[in-house]
Amino acid sequence: MPAPDTPILDAPRRITNAWSILPGWLPVPGMGALPVNSFLLKGREPVLVDTGLAALGDRFIETLAGEVDLEDLKWIWLSHMDADHVGNLSRVLELAPNARVVTNFLGMGKMNLAGLDVSRVHLLSPGDVFEAGGHRLIPVRPPYYDAPETIGFFDEGERVFFAADSFGALLPTTAGDIEDIEDNVLRDGLVGWSSIDAPWLAHMDQSALGGMLAALDRADPDFVLSGHLPLARNGIARLTRHVANAYGRGTSSAIDPLAVEQVMAQLG
Repeated sequence: MPAPDTPILDAPRRITNAWSILPGWLPVPGMGALPVNSFLLKGREPVLVDTGLAALGDRFIETLAGEVDLEDLKWIWLSHMDADHVGNLSRVLELAPNARVVTNFLGMGKMNLAGLDVSRVHLLSPGDVFEAGGHRLIPVRPPYYDAPETIGFFDEGERVFFAADSFGALLPTTAGDIEDIEDNVLRDGLVGWSSIDAPWLAHMDQSALGGMLAALDRADPDFVLSGHLPLARNGIARLTRHVANAYGRGTSSAIDPLAVEQVMAQLG
């Protein structure tokens, strides 16, 4: 389908027996559309991962309530405090009185600065493993991000990797799965979004980035969940390959017009 003119939230779709995606789209004028996804882990202790766009508030709440009784919602995994990830956090907390927010110390600090209730925070400390209804979610810092509090996770039992902002892509049309996207379109979308969301990748040490991408390849998740990418089935190698080819060849300021080297050279 063509890129939408206004933010939309598509119908939820099952990923595994436990995981579902609430797929949203945000139009980016002149560039296509950006997926803005939330995810839901169903079971004895339901977990909502991120809370979508405020512009989709009523639709988001209606959709979420159709998937889980909000009084039963136990956890809200907060990947980071960007507006497109916490747009409906206050409303969900109000309507889900038994839910607690899972975040780290910096995430809690940013919640406090935003005037959000931190009394319902479950604080993740370094090295913690988070367990919910028999699922072990191992916190992991994704290979790139735009906020230092960012936390992804690996669900051991379901073989699901939540990458937060990593592997996001600006796309010319909507899609349900990256298998529906031509490889060159996916590559351009990944590079286009990462150059906006994480421009520091162009300055990252080649071996450090390569090591992180190789570790993800070895983990070989069955499903990659990104806040800004259609569902990725059948492993992660296609995504890591594109990122490695774009950024894994050493540091460069060539594609960043605001880089110190570029600006100072112009000043003479």
